[in-house]
Amino acid sequence: MNADQKANIDSMVWALGQSISAAWSYLHLLRGLDRGRCQNPEVLERFGLLFDRTWRSIFDGLFAKVGTVLDATKGTHSLPNLMTLIRRYGTADLKQLLPEVEASLVKKDTPLAKLRNWRHETVAHQPTGRQDSNFYADNKMTLTEIEGALSQLDELFNHLSWNVLAIDNDTRSGTESLVEDGRSLFACIAVGLRGLADQKSED
Repeated sequence: MNADQKANIDSMVWALGQSISAAWSYLHLLRGLDRGRCQNPEVLERFGLLFDRTWRSIFDGLFAKVGTVLDATKGTHSLPNLMTLIRRYGTADLKQLLPEVEASLVKKDTPLAKLRNWRHETVAHQPTGRQDSNFYADNKMTLTEIEGALSQLDELFNHLSWNVLAIDNDTRSGTESLVEDGRSLFACIAVGLRGLADQKSED
């Protein structure tokens, strides 16, 4: 692998790391909002529509980022295209890394497969999936399942990155503080709502 080829792979790895990091940030936002609403249900009761629209928008952003990471379209900074570069430029030993990664990406009945379905059905193409109750039933996901899917993506990504470039990417921890921030935001709003209620009762 010459310097230019390595630079191409390095550029792909950097862009992929940014996308996976963004996906983690969306999950951490969702975790924070979820903990906040559970601990302060009065906030959800007062701002239900705002919460619903925010929740759905963050999910769309998450699905879009995961979709980018999984997109095999030529020219996209994605895991499939990183594998294409490794297949093109890598040694025989590096090429032996690819079958395991490919098998993990196409495996069905996994949280990662569900994430791919969500991105394809509700974000990328928006067909009848949004109205199809069977789709929602078949692809219902918890935040824990989404976390598992992102962890799987992280492992596959770093498996390639470490073996090809000796780079281990921490895409997760940089935005973990958003979980506590989301919880704290709801707590602050709850205090404000109680203050307003007390003021009205005094009036």
